[in-house]
Amino acid sequence: MFRLGGDILGLGMDTRQALLDRARHAFAERGYAATSLEDLARGLGLTKAAVYHHFASKRELLEALLEESFQKADRALEQGETLEERLLSYALAYRDQIEPLTALMTAQSGRRGGDQQAARVALEAMSRGLVRLQQSLEQAVPGQGQPLAAIFASIVHGAYMMARHLPGYELEGMLRTGVQLFVRGLPAPPV
Repeated sequence: MFRLGGDILGLGMDTRQALLDRARHAFAERGYAATSLEDLARGLGLTKAAVYHHFASKRELLEALLEESFQKADRALEQGETLEERLLSYALAYRDQIEPLTALMTAQSGRRGGDQQAARVALEAMSRGLVRLQQSLEQAVPGQGQPLAAIFASIVHGAYMMARHLPGYELEGMLRTGVQLFVRGLPAPPV
């Protein structure tokens, strides 16, 4: 591939966005600790200097991904008229994003005990996302925002982990069912 101006020919996107997309995929596949900036650059046909032009470190790249994910999830909480529609939009917003809990776990792994600053960044992003979710749920059920946010986040994260690691689990269907159960409760058993 050739780099021309800000575009990477063949990818149709600017270099910064191409790096974010490549890192998102690599972090999800191999984990934060096992992904190097050199691998990311090589995979895009760039020099390591081109990566450093956009991100001073791998941690800064992680921060950018987490911020992008937070913004997308935050916007999703505003989409839809009902709580169920907003929560489904929020749950689906994590698709193809870097999820803070996964980033936290993979940042703590590695040969030298992991990158503790990156783990702190991921933990802060996870807390920030939970607070935003809590605020939204607090409007629907005053006084219950915090526990409901933790439960809902567990449903969403669990669905993503099941779909990623176990055959036969379809993500969108699990998310739709999880959101319905969360908002409506279990259906009454047939009489």
